[in-house]
Amino acid sequence: MPWWAITYLVIFVLFTIAGIADDLKRPNKVIYIGGETVTAIFVTIFIVGFFQESFGAALGIFVFPMLILGVFHEFMAAKRTMDAEIEDPEFSEKENIYLSNLGLILGNLFIVPGYVFGLMLGLRNVGL
Repeated sequence: MPWWAITYLVIFVLFTIAGIADDLKRPNKVIYIGGETVTAIFVTIFIVGFFQESFGAALGIFVFPMLILGVFHEFMAAKRTMDAEIEDPEFSEKENIYLSNLGLILGNLFIVPGYVFGLMLGLRNVGL
C-alpha cells in the first residue's frame, strides 16, 4: 500500500475516534457509535482491499452491499447532524448555517475517497 493511503487511513481512524468521542455525549449513542465503527471498518476494508488484490478479490460482490450500507449511514449521519445542530449565539443565523454546511462538506469530502476506492474495488471484482 502506498504511503499516502496509509496516511489517509491513519488520519481517518483518528477522526473516527474523535467522532465516537463526540457521539458519547448524544442520546442513543450506541446506535451512532455502532454506525461510525461499521462504516470505518468498511472504508478500511475498501482501501486495503483495493491495494491488496487477493484480499479485495475474496470480498467479491459483497463490496456493493457494504458500499450501499456505508453511504446510507453517511446520509443519515449528515441528516442527524443537521437536525441536531445547535446554533452558536456568537454568530448570526446566516453564519451558523454557513459553518454547519462547511463542516458537513469538509467531513464528507474526507470520507468520499474511501467510498470511491470501494466502488473501484467492486467494479474490479465484477470485471469492469
